[in-house]
Amino acid sequence: IAIENHRGSLIGEASSDWNIDPISNNVLWETMIYFFGMSGAPAMAKYKLDASGWIERTRMDQRKIIVSNVDLLFNLLDDFNDHPVDKSTQGVSTNQRPDTVVAQEIQFVSPYNVTTTTNIWNVSNSRHLAPDQVEIETLCSLISSGTELKIFKGSFESAALDVNIKGMAEEKMQYPLAYGYSLVGRVVACGVNVKDGDSLIGKLVFTFSPHCTRVTVNGDAIQLVPDGIDAEDAVFMPSVETALSLVHDAHVRIGENVAVYGQGLIGLLVTSIMALQTPSLIASRSPFCSITTFDTFDDRLRISSSLGATSALKPISASKAGPFDVSIEASGSPRALQSAIDNTSNNGRIIVGSWYGNSNVSLKLGIDFHRSHKTIQTSQVSTIPPAMTGLWSKERRFSLTWALVKSLKPSRLITKRLTLNQAQLAYELLDGGKEIAICFKYDSN
Repeated sequence: IAIENHRGSLIGEASSDWNIDPISNNVLWETMIYFFGMSGAPAMAKYKLDASGWIERTRMDQRKIIVSNVDLLFNLLDDFNDHPVDKSTQGVSTNQRPDTVVAQEIQFVSPYNVTTTTNIWNVSNSRHLAPDQVEIETLCSLISSGTELKIFKGSFESAALDVNIKGMAEEKMQYPLAYGYSLVGRVVACGVNVKDGDSLIGKLVFTFSPHCTRVTVNGDAIQLVPDGIDAEDAVFMPSVETALSLVHDAHVRIGENVAVYGQGLIGLLVTSIMALQTPSLIASRSPFCSITTFDTFDDRLRISSSLGATSALKPISASKAGPFDVSIEASGSPRALQSAIDNTSNNGRIIVGSWYGNSNVSLKLGIDFHRSHKTIQTSQVSTIPPAMTGLWSKERRFSLTWALVKSLKPSRLITKRLTLNQAQLAYELLDGGKEIAICFKYDSN
């Protein structure tokens, strides 16, 4: 009918049934799953059929999709300026939302086992939104290569997800678990009590939310992404803040030599931030202000050098390169922590950024350590340390973090872009250690 309203005439038709295999035709298979969620599922829901269950079972079982299809061939006239108007569409906005939308989310179900769940939201009357909530359609989200890998591997204690992120303090770290905290998207709907809700529609925002195609969060829990920062850079905000908090806790004075153990995502960002405040002229011509980084992967060491490390070395070289005034450990490796302790000068400082989960860590703290007056300090990003609260607040640190995101452009550290349906692969790749940062892309949006 739509084509005929534009003066098209049907000149032929023929059956063309599809047998879509999820392996050999994965792109088309995913397209059909999405198409069904957007069109077929609402019709099933009217008859109280389990549409979301069907989608979830199809994904888990990797079922073939068989489609009855008819191809139509039309002849279209060249004159498009004088075509009839379909008056039935007048007065209807072309941007009108569908009555239902599909929300797909990652869920950790057991050690080394992650899957996706699918829910159908009825958005026709906005009842899915509390008065103070906003709905966000996701563009991308970033995997935390520290915390999320611990959850993936089951190496964690049962505790609150995060005591300082709204909505996470009440949730326990236990299976099954939807988790993640680096999501960027656009606001598509606002509850009636959200301040300036109309002006928020379409805005690019960040939220500490799990990996999901769309989320609802309190309006005061989002952060507007500053102008000049794109989505893939913005999604690094928590990682950059973590690196910044490590640098703040290290409190490096001009002239001091620093070691950074581990050049994964956080370690590389620490190196980048340290390089911004290190006088390169002094560091290159004297034994002061050096940044020495350590990792076992050659590609990470090359990147580390490009980001400003004075020296980028294998761990075996630590004893010759040291001692260091300050050592920052961001590797998640007990051997690296031991090396940091051993190769820090007496009266020096060791800042521990790694979370070791429920693993037992054995350290040698013999007579040399006992006499050394070295300080071992943990660093965690959730709160501002008491010694800094006179000058710094979370809001001020967020502002500096966004400025650093804009300057560093951390999306250049992304080594893989995958979809939610490739979540199992994503975490396995990160666990293998060869990927630095994996970003989930939401192409359907």
